[in-house]
Amino acid sequence: MIVATAGHVDHGKTTLVKALTGTDTDRLPEEKTRGLSIDLGFAYQRLSDKTTLGFVDVPGHEKFIRNMLSGVGGIDLGLLVVAADDGVMPQTREHFSILQLLGIDQCIVAITKVDRVNEQRMQEVKQEVDHLLRHTHRIDAVIYPVCAPERKGLGVLQEDLQSRAENVHARSPVGCFRMAIDRVFTLKGIGLVVTGMVFSGETHLEDSLMVSSAGSPVRVRGIRSLNQESDRATAGERCAINIVGRGVNEHTVKRGDWLMHERQCQPTQRIDVELQVLSSESKSLKHWTPVHLHIAADHVTARVAVLSGGRIEPGTTGLAQLVVDKDVFVVSGDRFVLRDQSARRTIAGGHVVDPFSPRRGRSRPARMALLQAMNQMNCGDALRESAALSENGIPLQQFAVSHNVSELQLEEIVGSSRLVKAGDRQSERVFEVSQWRDLLNRIEQVVGAYHIRKPMLPGASYKDIQLALKPYVELDVIQQACAVLVNGNRLGRRGPHVHLLSHTVVVSDHDRKLWNRAAEFLAPRRGSPLSLHQAAETMGVSKSSLEKSLKNAVKVGEMVLIAKNRYVPRRYLVQLGFEAERVAEHAEDAAFTVPGYCKHTQTGRNFAIDLLEYFDRLGFTERVDNARRIKRSAESVFKTR
Repeated sequence: MIVATAGHVDHGKTTLVKALTGTDTDRLPEEKTRGLSIDLGFAYQRLSDKTTLGFVDVPGHEKFIRNMLSGVGGIDLGLLVVAADDGVMPQTREHFSILQLLGIDQCIVAITKVDRVNEQRMQEVKQEVDHLLRHTHRIDAVIYPVCAPERKGLGVLQEDLQSRAENVHARSPVGCFRMAIDRVFTLKGIGLVVTGMVFSGETHLEDSLMVSSAGSPVRVRGIRSLNQESDRATAGERCAINIVGRGVNEHTVKRGDWLMHERQCQPTQRIDVELQVLSSESKSLKHWTPVHLHIAADHVTARVAVLSGGRIEPGTTGLAQLVVDKDVFVVSGDRFVLRDQSARRTIAGGHVVDPFSPRRGRSRPARMALLQAMNQMNCGDALRESAALSENGIPLQQFAVSHNVSELQLEEIVGSSRLVKAGDRQSERVFEVSQWRDLLNRIEQVVGAYHIRKPMLPGASYKDIQLALKPYVELDVIQQACAVLVNGNRLGRRGPHVHLLSHTVVVSDHDRKLWNRAAEFLAPRRGSPLSLHQAAETMGVSKSSLEKSLKNAVKVGEMVLIAKNRYVPRRYLVQLGFEAERVAEHAEDAAFTVPGYCKHTQTGRNFAIDLLEYFDRLGFTERVDNARRIKRSAESVFKTR
């Protein structure tokens, strides 16, 4: 169990931790000289083979609130320390508010320095603490009067801590590994060490991870969990991890960075959140207020875009978008604290709803309904409800990152939710069944409207459909939706275009005869196809009339323009595509050259170069030095063209 102290400066937090653990958490020379904590301190107490208490001792001075906030994210219990002689002070209230805003459910209170006051003063302080607890609805917090130097009252406090520690349920290591870095240092003979709280997931020795600021991979070389050597670090533990990687050192890694699984290294600068404004504030939190954002161990400046009503009143909650001034790495559910522009007081806090907010339309009714649904539900329900509300589907990979769920969890959620998948894997989206049906209907309507506008064209391309659909839909989703419509005999296909089954393209007899004649020269049995100029000369027609006719053939999908003045029949192009695949299958390392392709197809070099460059543009092949490899199967490329 991880415990963080909280309270006003010089109220005895460090002395209390030392009395409980035997460890002096003031490690800096300046802390020794000044007699107050400046930075985070750490101490551990082994209670049994299975139970360890970890203490995060935070500074109490208002100048070091930033350091305090770096250490309290993800803890299990708050230990509020109040000196009997001073009573409840400004930092007592602010620290206690911070614990609340960070969602720390468990809290106990230690009234220290009881040897310095009489019984009457002791009762007054207890009343102040009671009032603070009632005001913040934490009446369940137990109060322990103690005198740390004399160990007076420590026994019952330790018994309570031990009882709570034994009953703490280990956090499930679901999702990808994420550790908020709060200290960075180098040890002689060991190398770079980062410490922090593990928010999710699990990592092991020799695993490959990423440091958010460095943006390069690191390897886990050593782990200390709860001050013990370990072969793993898991959610809910404070850990020190020895990492090694190119360009990773004390200058490139800093407090506020994340050590995380590669998949979670997705930065954002717009975060949709639910905000709670402290009731102690005298004014409402207005739209576009500048603030200091503290999230995990990170600290950045930001603006608050209130999404409804233009302001959030003291003591109330509301949805907002945080527009931050640098990249942050957060997931849904992460807690945070906001301080005012001058960083003098805590004003609000809350949790992340969606870490990847849109730049536009952030307060539209549809978006607000989506946020409210996501905010009130667990991960599975949020995906189902979001899919039902979104006309454009929910990007699966982005959802997995924003909610930090594994591929297996994601498959289980999708499978149990009767959602429809659409699109390529990297841009795959899910739709609620009725929304998917609605998208299919809208595409069919768009194609019909396209025929009315351009009746002589063979049909609408995917791009034509995308431009006509509102809201915006990804091209790969449109492509898959069109495939469903074609397979269901609701649409037909002419090359790269789709059309209503009732739509016909009228081709003149002149064009049809010219295409049939041209095909003999543009798709020869042996050798290279003729160029436009050569074909016109051989056929005894003008270049301009042949070109005009072939352009019409391209429109209806009969011909393909692969390069300037290079027309080939579509069926011939498909044949040459499958031939390229066969050449690659028999080539060394599956890489074939232009001469090798020419030899196999008995075509000339100039035509082969034009053709293979066209295949490159299609994404069918890719050039590697002087050779080419098949990037996508011929079946997948040409079956929809």
